[in-house]
Amino acid sequence: MAEGALVKGVWFVTARRYLTESHGASTLHDVARAMKEEHRQALLEPLPSEWYPEDAFQDALDAVMVRLAHHDPRRFSAFIEGCTVLGVNLFLRILLTITSPSFLLRKMPVLARQYRRNDWTCDAQADEHAATLEWRGCPYLADRNYRMYLVAMMVKCSELCTGKRPTIEVVGHGPDWIKLKVLY
Repeated sequence: MAEGALVKGVWFVTARRYLTESHGASTLHDVARAMKEEHRQALLEPLPSEWYPEDAFQDALDAVMVRLAHHDPRRFSAFIEGCTVLGVNLFLRILLTITSPSFLLRKMPVLARQYRRNDWTCDAQADEHAATLEWRGCPYLADRNYRMYLVAMMVKCSELCTGKRPTIEVVGHGPDWIKLKVLY
């Protein structure tokens, strides 16, 4: 879809580990079989330092929605949240408990550049009670699963800071943008 957009392999490593540990190797292979053949290796044998096409990431999200979540948004979000917790190592989790969600969410544009290579933009405004995040120039946001991934990841990141589940509202979205309001 978006030429040149890449995602760091660590996401696939984390998804593979989560699927295997939480649902078993057979589920991992079932999800992989639902992916396009050219993307399957990204999930089955990922390298954490490798950069993979964003299309492979979107394909993996679609496969998880169909094979693991059975089209249930709650089950899909639980998968993303589980991956988020697993992907954040213990040291960083400890650091998150001593930082505020406003600090973390204001850093989203910088953090995103660590695991994505693309020309998308992210604007983050935050205070002690709420944050507004807006991504632009991302054609993958036309996909419902991709938007759900983003919301679930933001929920878990904020929850890791406060220990409380935030409220997230999709203020609006279009074919290549989304705006979220996070109340924590």
